[in-house]
Amino acid sequence: MEHIDIALAMDYANPFVREVVEGVARYGFQQGNWRFYAPKGAPEVSSSDLKKWSGDGVIGMLDCHAVSDLSRRGIPAVNIFGRFQDLPAASVVVDNLAIGRMAAEYFVGKGVRRFAITGRKVFGDATLKYEGFISTLAERGLSCLELKSRQSIEQIGDQLVQLEGSGPVGILATEDPVGRTVINACLDAGLRVPEDVSVLGINNDSFACEMLYPQMSSIDLGAARVGWQAAQMLDRMMRSGEPPEQPVRISPEKIVERHSTDMTAVGDSAVAAALRFIREKAHLPIQVDDVAREAHVGRRTLELRFRKLLQHSVFEVIRRERIQRACRLLKETDMLVEDVSQSCGYATRERFNQSFKVETGATPSEYRSRHRFFN
Repeated sequence: MEHIDIALAMDYANPFVREVVEGVARYGFQQGNWRFYAPKGAPEVSSSDLKKWSGDGVIGMLDCHAVSDLSRRGIPAVNIFGRFQDLPAASVVVDNLAIGRMAAEYFVGKGVRRFAITGRKVFGDATLKYEGFISTLAERGLSCLELKSRQSIEQIGDQLVQLEGSGPVGILATEDPVGRTVINACLDAGLRVPEDVSVLGINNDSFACEMLYPQMSSIDLGAARVGWQAAQMLDRMMRSGEPPEQPVRISPEKIVERHSTDMTAVGDSAVAAALRFIREKAHLPIQVDDVAREAHVGRRTLELRFRKLLQHSVFEVIRRERIQRACRLLKETDMLVEDVSQSCGYATRERFNQSFKVETGATPSEYRSRHRFFN
């Protein structure tokens, strides 16, 4: 079998990139004849070396100019870096708007009602994270403070006391290292994490998230899926000679919870008890009456408090918790959809399918095919 030579033009110091390469490697292994160019022992090529390289395809951190230059030389190329203001059509990147939305929905689901966001808003991807976070909160009638400069982060206590209302402040940091800075600044200002300030990072780099106390929750971007689909796109381009019409955007994987968001952020003890019960028992066939009984209030009273604090009914919160569990099982296991349904508290496959489509806009089978980076 004739070898296909692939070059990887990436910065391996970036933890996101290292995970992307894992996905590329898995796809290449499946093909059986992909050979990754490694002039100095590592499968990477510099931008200057790329100008002289002659092979079959390139995956990397490539702007429009780099992709066009390679195309003129007859070498198809796929970009995996979302920070460029203008993305090449041949790109597979994380959906940064969806990252912001996921973070907002996560905080709102915990009962947070005061919000802030911070990060280096100088790249296209950061701008989209801001937009997704702030717009999702605005849709629920909630505002968000932007901590724009390093000085404001260092003076975070003074900034946050300006926020109206009570309860913890949910802060989204657009990168994990920024989240570390926020946590340290909060602790220096005498603020408790997560009781006063709940911090969520992005990228789930274990080095950044776990080598501090309290450890930081973060959004896992599913970078390996980016790599897999970038390799798949390149494979199609090498076979057909046709570039894609537009970039592919991959939804973020999941939120990995650690101590920095480990709280039930509502002052209502009944709602707090109900939320804890739902998180612990949603995989069982519990009903709204079961939740009200556990919270020691009447069903109507609990529904009114949920609507006021969470802007969702008790049933909607149960359903969302179940579907979040189902999404993880569909992406991370080979369980049959029927078994996933039962494992998430549904008595019938039909009811599961209906609930799943309401929450995600797709059937369980469609969701699995879209979000698993291997087929």
